[in-house]
Amino acid sequence: MIKLLALLTMLLDHIGLIFFQDIRWIRYIGRLAMPLYGYCIARGFYYSKEHGSLKRYVSNLIALTVVSEVPYCIMEQRTAIDIGLTWLLAVAVLHVMESGMDKPKRYMISGAILLFAAVIYHFVRFDFGIYGVMTAVSMYYLMVRKEDPYSMFLALVILWAFYVLVMRQSFEQFFAVFAIIFIAILKPFDKKVQLPKKIYYWFYPVHMTILLIIGRVILK
Repeated sequence: MIKLLALLTMLLDHIGLIFFQDIRWIRYIGRLAMPLYGYCIARGFYYSKEHGSLKRYVSNLIALTVVSEVPYCIMEQRTAIDIGLTWLLAVAVLHVMESGMDKPKRYMISGAILLFAAVIYHFVRFDFGIYGVMTAVSMYYLMVRKEDPYSMFLALVILWAFYVLVMRQSFEQFFAVFAIIFIAILKPFDKKVQLPKKIYYWFYPVHMTILLIIGRVILK
């Protein structure tokens, strides 16, 4: 259910970006997509780690990143790396933090990954940058491993802090904080509405490609 909402809000966001740039409310709703997907990535890491399929999970994310790069750059009209890299960096941090290494080493390596992400972001932008990476990491510790309302409220505060400190130049990004509320409401029903996993992976590059064809070829 949460994945489906993430998919639909992302679709709406990209429809707004390509066809209706002057209609701001479409982009406001679309801001829900990234934190919703951040939660799904965190949960995907948790279950793949539990079932011993983390390598396959990472391989799927790598394939998604590579395949999505061209349509993403065309859609955004800039040279950047799609959100697949953001999720891969988040999974790398979570993998280190959940490893059997002692705490100082875990914190040091995780910090190095985040520092690396911050450095490369200044040279080659990747979607949502550190904001996206830390959103998925926060979702993991506050909404996947814990389910109490206090943790969810803390996740809301952290997401708001990310907005204020990192994304303050974009007012529309404020609406991302409301994703926490939708996650909290939909979690009890999450497994009742499910689609094949491949749809969630490949919808990202496929829908961008279709929208671009419609916008640049059919409606040109």
